[in-house]
Amino acid sequence: MAESNETARVSLLALHNKVAAGESTWIAVEIEPKEGWHTYWANPGDAGLATTVEWNLPKGISLVDTVWQVPEIIQTDEIISYGYHHKHYIFYKFTVPDNLENQIFEITGVVKWLACKEKCLPGKDTVKIQLISSNRSEINRSFSDIFGNIPVRLDNPLRGEIKDNMLEVKLSGSLNLSEKARIIPYLEGIIDNSAAQSMQGSSLVARLDAFHVEIPKEFKALIVDNEKAYDVVIFL
Repeated sequence: MAESNETARVSLLALHNKVAAGESTWIAVEIEPKEGWHTYWANPGDAGLATTVEWNLPKGISLVDTVWQVPEIIQTDEIISYGYHHKHYIFYKFTVPDNLENQIFEITGVVKWLACKEKCLPGKDTVKIQLISSNRSEINRSFSDIFGNIPVRLDNPLRGEIKDNMLEVKLSGSLNLSEKARIIPYLEGIIDNSAAQSMQGSSLVARLDAFHVEIPKEFKALIVDNEKAYDVVIFL
C-alpha cells in the first residue's frame, strides 16, 4: 500500500507470491503520475531528476539487476528530457538465499522522484511488500501484464569511438536501424540531447555535450528506433 501524493502514486508489485529459496524474483515499482505531470528516467536529460529507490532488504536478499521501461522523449522549447507522463514501472531483480525457506519477509523501498507540470515538485513515498519463501515458486500471473515496453538487452557490447567531439557507435550486423535511431546514455552529461543524431554507414553518431563529463571506458545506453528499443553496453 502507498499513500497518495500530490504529483504521483507509487506502489510495489511482485512477480511471485511465493519464492523458492535460492531463486530470484522481480519486484516492480509502479509510478503513476497524476494528469499533466511527468517523472523522469534514469538519465533525465537536460532538466529534471531521475527517480530513485532506497531499499531496506532483509538479511541475505540481494539486488542484482534493474530494468527501466523505455521513456518518452519530452521536448519543451530547446530542452530535451526523458521521462514518463503515464503509469510506468521500474523492475528490480532480487535473489533469495538458499536457507530462507518457509518464512515471510518484507521488502521496503523509499521512492523519491521529481514531477513537473507548469512547476516541478519533489515527491517521496515509502512502499512495502511481503513475500513468502517456500520450497517452490508461485507466480503472480497479473505481473506478466506489466512486464512490457522494456528494451531488448543485447548480449554483445558495441564499440564506440570519440572523434571530433562526436560519439560514434559501431553497430553489429544484426542491428538494422533506421535514420530515426537515437542513442541515449544512462549516464547524464555525455551527449548533447538537443542535437540531431545520424546514421553514418554502420555507425550511429551523436554530438557530445559541450560540457560533457569524463566519459567512462564502458557505459550503458539505450538505443531507440521507432517502436524498437535496445539496451546496450558501449566500450570505448
